[in-house]
Amino acid sequence: MADSKVASPTHSPQWYEDSLQLTSVPLAPSIRSKLQNAGFVSVRDVKGARGPIDLARETGLTNAEASEVIKALRLGIEGTALAGAKSASEILYEESRKLAVFTFSKDLDDLLGGGVAVGEITELCGCPGIGKTQACMQLCVSVQMPGAFGGYEGSAVYIDTEGSFMAERAKEVAQATVSHLVSISQFLPKHLSESGALSQFTVNEILDRVHLFRCHEITELLAVVESLPMYVRAHGVKLVVIDSMAFHFRQDFKDMALRTAILAKLTTQLLNLAKSEHLAVVSVNQITVKPDPASGVARLVPALGESYAHGCTTRVILSWESDRRMAYLFKSPRLPRGKAKFTVTNGGIRDVRGMKRQVDLK
Repeated sequence: MADSKVASPTHSPQWYEDSLQLTSVPLAPSIRSKLQNAGFVSVRDVKGARGPIDLARETGLTNAEASEVIKALRLGIEGTALAGAKSASEILYEESRKLAVFTFSKDLDDLLGGGVAVGEITELCGCPGIGKTQACMQLCVSVQMPGAFGGYEGSAVYIDTEGSFMAERAKEVAQATVSHLVSISQFLPKHLSESGALSQFTVNEILDRVHLFRCHEITELLAVVESLPMYVRAHGVKLVVIDSMAFHFRQDFKDMALRTAILAKLTTQLLNLAKSEHLAVVSVNQITVKPDPASGVARLVPALGESYAHGCTTRVILSWESDRRMAYLFKSPRLPRGKAKFTVTNGGIRDVRGMKRQVDLK
């Protein structure tokens, strides 16, 4: 019998490359073992997976490991000059498989193209009391929703630099979200409503899957972000919140050049984490007053400067418009600018339904 590794005259060089065993590819022994245990023995087997996400799901690899396998195939077998190159069709397929994290406001989700995107940094900035922290708490609950309801069934990391996280408030949002899903489950198809999808989506389980890091100074924040890659893999994290990014950077630095360099590195780490682990990063920013020399009138702008603005993928500015909370999509590489109304209720972020801002007359 002819050796299967020898290309016959009717077989192309591409066929020969695809038929090679994975032992011919420079992979870590642990990664190769996982592939072989899952039935992947040749280059053709791996190429049958349509992308790193599918490969990770089928083999038990992490998303980062699956991406490394795809890169190794291109570099070691096809001789690609630049490791990690991807085709546009591959990227499009991966993007089409991503779910968004719901805000529970349809208008706000529509503004964001379905919700807060994974693989990106979404910045929420605005004045105190506008609802930035409330939105973050809602997202920490939403990311845990069962797959039958369009959720990620993932946990959340909440990095609190200001001391604004309130467990009691998170409990209220969790209770309202659970009640909402229970109420709509009766309208699902029978095989979904009886699947037990909500059995693990309880208030206690939700709170257990929100992992809080309280950072009192910049060194603690940097240490936490440095350790995040291992932590998110171990705990199935699909959302990382930093509330807020601006707090320590506006107080702990006199050397502005050093501040800019550290902030740029931190942003790059978070963006790489979002892409490699396919999770969403939400960064809260404050606002500051910036004088306008031309008009002589000061205006409110997001803090941390223009360099940081370039680092975030999407920027959403929250503000008041008359008596309504309004979200303005100020920057996005894939969505047009726009605005959406939203409100903060006892149960979290919701659409506006005839509700007005409460005015304190005292």
